[in-house]
Amino acid sequence: MLQKRHSGVGAAVEYAVVHLKVENILVIGHSCCGGIKGLMSIEDDAAPTQSDFIENWVKIGAPARNKIKEEHQDLSYDDQCNKCEKEAVNVSLGNLLSYPFVRAAVVKNTLALRGAHYNFVKGTFDLWELDFKTTPAFAFS
Repeated sequence: MLQKRHSGVGAAVEYAVVHLKVENILVIGHSCCGGIKGLMSIEDDAAPTQSDFIENWVKIGAPARNKIKEEHQDLSYDDQCNKCEKEAVNVSLGNLLSYPFVRAAVVKNTLALRGAHYNFVKGTFDLWELDFKTTPAFAFS
């Protein structure tokens, strides 16, 4: 679970979902992303950089990086980065579901989570929905 009780992001998401009753959250990645290039360049056994915040921030996308490196090792670095830009969006969508109020709203169908990727080089915008196969919580009696 990536959320932290004192997270500004968590507070913003909670306010939007619980109090403003937003109906959609759209997570957008983009082409030529420096954060993704940094993430894809981190070696598994590398010593931490001198960055106080950036490296920890991009490491949130490590599951995307690992999946792309495993499934697309035959692709060039640039093509891997492009795929990782999109997969990192999926990771972010999954991370949003770690907030109980987000998950509850998705299960109740009052909130939709969508992903997108803007390729400003080609001028394309891809939009997708993920099938989370969420089910409401239940208790055995």
